[in-house]
Amino acid sequence: MTTVTRQGGTARLKPPTDRITGAAIAVMCGLAAVEISHTLLTGRGSTHSAVAIGIIVLLSSVQLCYFRASGSPLRFPIVHLALVAQTTLTFLPAFLLDQAWVAVPGLLAGNVLLVLPQGAGRVAYVVVVTATGATNAAVGAGPTAVAFGLVTTAMTGLVAYGLPRLAVLAAGLGESRTRWAHCAVADERMRVSRDLHDLLGYGLSAIKLKSELVHRMLPEHPAEARQSVAEILDIARHTMADVRSIALGYRLLSVRETITSATAVLASADVAVHVELDDQQVPEPAATVLAALVREGVTNVLRHSKARNCDITVRRHGDQVLLDIVNDGVVEPIRDLSSSGVRNMTERVREIGGALTAGRAADGRFHLHASIPLDVRDAPEELAG
Repeated sequence: MTTVTRQGGTARLKPPTDRITGAAIAVMCGLAAVEISHTLLTGRGSTHSAVAIGIIVLLSSVQLCYFRASGSPLRFPIVHLALVAQTTLTFLPAFLLDQAWVAVPGLLAGNVLLVLPQGAGRVAYVVVVTATGATNAAVGAGPTAVAFGLVTTAMTGLVAYGLPRLAVLAAGLGESRTRWAHCAVADERMRVSRDLHDLLGYGLSAIKLKSELVHRMLPEHPAEARQSVAEILDIARHTMADVRSIALGYRLLSVRETITSATAVLASADVAVHVELDDQQVPEPAATVLAALVREGVTNVLRHSKARNCDITVRRHGDQVLLDIVNDGVVEPIRDLSSSGVRNMTERVREIGGALTAGRAADGRFHLHASIPLDVRDAPEELAG
C-alpha cells in the first residue's frame, strides 16, 4: 500500500520503493552499529577501535552505492570497482587487526548476488560465506563463533540481496499499475465514445426523421402529427435511458424491442421492411451486441441511403447467431468502410470473438453481415424478446 502524506493541503504519495530503500539502509545502519558495538566490547584499545570503526564506516559508504543503484543503476566498471573495494575492506583488516567481523561480511555476500551474473553470483556468495568462516577461524575464533559467523553472513547476505531486488520489483509494479490505470481510462473513454455513437446515433436519427415527418403533416393532418409527436417523446425517453446506461456501464439491450423500433422508424421513412427472426434463445453478451448492431445498421440505412426496401434477418446457426441487413438505394460509392459506425460495430463483434463484413453486394445492394458466437454460460435472452 502506498503511504499518503499531506503538505500544504495537497496529498502526496510516498512510493513503496522509497520505504523499501529506507528499510534497507536502516538494516545496513543496524549492522554497522552491531559491528561497532562488537569492536568496542573487544577492549583492544582506542587505536585499534578507531581503525576498525573507520573501516566499518567505509564499508557502509560503499554499501550505500548499491542502494542508490536501485534507482539509477551503477554501470561497469564503477559497480565492480566498488565490489573489489568492499571485498578488500572486508577481509584484509581481519588479518591486519586480528579481529573477526560479525555482520559486515553479509553485506558483501548480498552484493555479489546483486552485481555478478546469476551463476557467478551464487558461486561468489558461497565463497564469501565460506571465506568468512575460514577467516574467523584463522584469527582464533572458537567453533561456536565460526558457526555463528557462517549463519550470520549467509542470512545477512540474503537480506542485503533481497531488499534492493524488492525495491526494483516494487518500482516495476508501480510503473505497471500506472500503465494499467492509463489503459483503463483509455478503454473507458473508448467505451463512452463508441456507445454515444452506436446507441444515441440511432435515437437522434429517429427523432430527426419523425420531426421532419411531423413538420410535413402538421398543416393538413394534425391528428397524425400528434401521434408522431407521441412517438418522438417515446424515442426521446429511450434515448435518455441509453444515456443513463452509458454512464452506468450497464447496456443490456432487447433484440425484440430494438427490431420493433427499427421497423417502425424505417416504415416512417417509407422503407418497406422484411424481418426474419429465429425464435431460439441467444444469451448475453451476444444478445446485446446483436441489438446494438441492428441499431447501427438501421441508422446507416437512414443516413447514407435512399432505401425503399430493407431486409433484416437474424438466425441461429450452430454455436453462432447470424445477422444480415440488406438495403437498396445506395446513392454513392462505398469507399471507406472504416468509418466510425462500421469500426465501432466491428470492435463490438471482435470483442466477443465474432466477425463482421459490410459492403456493396453483387446485385448493387448494401449488405451488412455479422457472425456472433454464443456464450451459454450467462443468462439467456429470447432472440425475439
